Amino acid sequence: MSSVRLARLGDLEVASSCVAGRQFDKHSHDEFVIGANLLGEERIWLDGRSFSAGVGAITTYNPGEIQGGGAAEGQPWCYVGLYLPAAQLATSLGRAELQFERPLQHAPALATELARRVEACLSDDPLLRERGEEGVTLLLGAVAAGAGVRLAAARSIGHAAVARLQALLADNLERTPSLDLMAAELGLSKFHLLRSFQKHTGLSPRQWAMQLRTRRAQGLLRQGMAAGEVAHALGFADQSHLNRHFRAAYGISPGRYQACVRA
Repeated sequence: MSSVRLARLGDLEVASSCVAGRQFDKHSHDEFVIGANLLGEERIWLDGRSFSAGVGAITTYNPGEIQGGGAAEGQPWCYVGLYLPAAQLATSLGRAELQFERPLQHAPALATELARRVEACLSDDPLLRERGEEGVTLLLGAVAAGAGVRLAAARSIGHAAVARLQALLADNLERTPSLDLMAAELGLSKFHLLRSFQKHTGLSPRQWAMQLRTRRAQGLLRQGMAAGEVAHALGFADQSHLNRHFRAAYGISPGRYQACVRA
């Protein structure tokens, strides 16, 4: 059993690993390192301390901390990891700076959800990767809280700010703005942006943009535009992506929908 997958989304690096008996020499990272243990037990050495991380454990290491360890020989071990530059993590969470106080927390549900979001980040589908980045960003608040970092209360952005971001998304459907650009537009951290927008709309910004894309696709198909042209005009990666999202929203393929409304 040996599988290691890596992806980079801007400053965020994610990894998913399934290995047997992997051991790491003592080393350090320039970035914050967040891990979620999904299978097996990891023995950890961290700056002179030794402890174990079992299934459902989340580990949080500060930049520069010396770490080492791994799984026992022959033992299956699966985990996901996040690597975030110090300034990037602090900015994402709305802090000038931060440091994890606790390196270990037992949070099985959070570990499972983090793994699900990392899998999305590793997808070949660009839309799923974007959704994965949003999901990981939202989970950083819970990870930080469990590691002893207290975040400032999220400032409500109000309906006018939500409407401004919705207008930005609507004007750029062919290419959804990055989280960094959206956060700059509203003057919020990415974490608070996502939480506030979701509170007002029930959707993340990219989910909201996707429902608008599919709604506009429906209108263009009704007017007789070919599905391939619709996909291109609205920023879908290709026609198959349009098909998948349109069917998920309306329960029917674009081609079938077009045939029905023409009948």
